[in-house]
Amino acid sequence: EPMTQQVVQEIPGATTPRGRVRKLLKTLAIAIVLTCLTALVFGATLAVTMPASVVQTLVALPPQVETLSGTLRVGRAGLSGGYSLDWQVAPGALLRGRIGAQIQLAGPDTRLTAELRASPFQTSLRQVSGRAGPGLLALAPGLPVQSCTPRAVVAIDRLSLGRGAAAAEGSVDVSEGICIDPSGREIPVPALALQLATRDQDASAALLTSDGARLAEFGVTGDRRLLIRVEPAGAALVPGMPSSAATVIEYPF
Repeated sequence: EPMTQQVVQEIPGATTPRGRVRKLLKTLAIAIVLTCLTALVFGATLAVTMPASVVQTLVALPPQVETLSGTLRVGRAGLSGGYSLDWQVAPGALLRGRIGAQIQLAGPDTRLTAELRASPFQTSLRQVSGRAGPGLLALAPGLPVQSCTPRAVVAIDRLSLGRGAAAAEGSVDVSEGICIDPSGREIPVPALALQLATRDQDASAALLTSDGARLAEFGVTGDRRLLIRVEPAGAALVPGMPSSAATVIEYPF
């Protein structure tokens, strides 16, 4: 008798053991991804809704910071001299692993706005613009002057520092005026211009008079060094600084 061939047909909808394992692993993977996303959203939401004052319990704030109010997402730091620093964080940036915030520094003679971007790889300030008054000098202790009258107009496109690279673009124009040193002596200050530029992997800034004379040059290198070169004409404006020759200072950070 001829041999009979047995044909086995798969029943639609039936699941093999290998298929059941694959389906289980897929379900577990989806559950893990959803759990991680939920935890990330919850963590970001918790972070941005925490009171700003919690920062005081985590880090030592500079003495210029007198009060903290609001939340980590939308808040304000009250500074000495009647100044304030306001910020508004974009929560969506946290989900991409970075911080994005609009910030504003304001006071009796100052109003500056900027966009802050920070990640593990780079920190930058963009579109820094507005006016800065002489009262801001009081926020920087240890300066060789007690008070000044010049005001500044700021138009900086970018300031950034990352891994192996620094960059700067823009300018700051300072009006003519006078400064008073600790002994009460008046120091005339000419109209100045600070011109920012990027050279290879370094950021630089040249301080010039209105007629183009170079007073000083500053640099921040990609390998984290601060370079300062003060020309004799610039040193003459700083009380107690030798002005017989150019002074070069370098600080690693």
